[in-house]
Amino acid sequence: MLVAVAATAGWWVYDRYLAPIQAQSDEPTYETVVVQRGAIASTVSATGSIEPEDQVSLLFRSAGMVAEVLVDVGQFVEQGQLLAQLETTELTLALANAKVAHEIAAAQLAKLETPPDWMDVAAAQAAVEVAQAAVASAEASLASAQASYRNLFAGPTSAQQVINEAQLRQSEIALKQAQEAYNKVKDQPDIGMMPQSQQLEQATVNYEVAKAQVEKTVEPANQAQQAQGLTQIAQAQSSIRQAQVQVVNARNNLDDLIAGPVAEDLTIARAQVRQAQLNVLQAENALANARLVAPIAGVVSEVNVKLAELAANTRPAVVLTDLSRFQLTVLVDEIDVRQVAVGQSVRLSVDALPDITILGQVTEIAPVSSIVNNVVAYAVTVVPEETDQPLRVGMSATAVITTADVDDVVLAPNRFITIDRDSGEAYVFKMVDGSPARQQVELGLRNERESQILAGLQDGDVLAFVTQSSEEQLRGALFGGGN
Repeated sequence: MLVAVAATAGWWVYDRYLAPIQAQSDEPTYETVVVQRGAIASTVSATGSIEPEDQVSLLFRSAGMVAEVLVDVGQFVEQGQLLAQLETTELTLALANAKVAHEIAAAQLAKLETPPDWMDVAAAQAAVEVAQAAVASAEASLASAQASYRNLFAGPTSAQQVINEAQLRQSEIALKQAQEAYNKVKDQPDIGMMPQSQQLEQATVNYEVAKAQVEKTVEPANQAQQAQGLTQIAQAQSSIRQAQVQVVNARNNLDDLIAGPVAEDLTIARAQVRQAQLNVLQAENALANARLVAPIAGVVSEVNVKLAELAANTRPAVVLTDLSRFQLTVLVDEIDVRQVAVGQSVRLSVDALPDITILGQVTEIAPVSSIVNNVVAYAVTVVPEETDQPLRVGMSATAVITTADVDDVVLAPNRFITIDRDSGEAYVFKMVDGSPARQQVELGLRNERESQILAGLQDGDVLAFVTQSSEEQLRGALFGGGN
């Protein structure tokens, strides 16, 4: 019973599925195409987003309080336009001080490098003569002090002694005469008012002076007189040394004036000028760092500072974007990037502008790769040509890069070409005597539709594409698929 059922089922399957397939297998199951000549362009495509070609983030490089914010988001600014600045009072004063210091250093150097004026030389020579005269005067004072000190111990000369004694006798005689004249009128009631009284008094004084002078010339010098004499000598010697130093200084000044500055002084003075110049540059740089000036013309896309707040360098104070030119950065895998070169033409398809094709050019290929989803790729920069189309930053776009193109070559559709995974050889099925025969070919340029045939085919050849074998059809009919 089971055998009969099985036999019946087998016949039904054969009659229902196998017989029709067997009948169909006797007929060709492939399509054909005629090889033709034409033009082909090899392309590489990748996607990215539209970016501004030039965008600048500006930060204050000096700390300080924001004094002015002169722009708003969306405002167009010219290159060199002031955008914002910090408080600059102290920085301005520092710059002025640095400039004054530079002027002083420059003037000192110019003075050293200028030849001496004849009037300056004459004045220096006069200073030497004055110093020499001061030495002579000091030497004369020393000689006088030394002579006075020696006289303290030598006593008076004989002539001086004779003069002193004669003056004493003369005053003694005058005193006696005045006394006799006084005695004659001493009984008068107004004796004190009479000239005899005054003459006696004057004669008495003169006698005492003459007597003291005689006694002084014969007594030895005391310690006070000796000390005073030594002090005068020491003072005179000190005056000589000071005068001699002044002579040396005056001569050195004259020699320096005639000889001019020494090399070391010039080197120091020139270095001081350069240092002053650097200080001016530093002050100018500090002042410039407190101002944000637009380095490019563009639109203000961000303003992150406010009036009277402390400027922070953690984020850009102002961001400028040049919306006049755009670029597209796409990632091309390591296999395709070998075909890409700077200067190649590009067709851009922008998602937001589906009916528009924009032309462009490859301008840069990154020398270092990036890893994206475990795939090695290189960043390729594409710049579109100037266009009136409403491109905007951030729009998605596909770049189709033309890596090469040739005309009048043998072409074959890619789906008629098979590449052996093991050997890497390419082959097709060429119709020979009404049947497909395997034919090895050499490939040239390829794109997403067709390939250039360098060898193995010629125009007019017919290629076959076998869709399914009879075995595959049977397997699909029995089990519902071809896998």
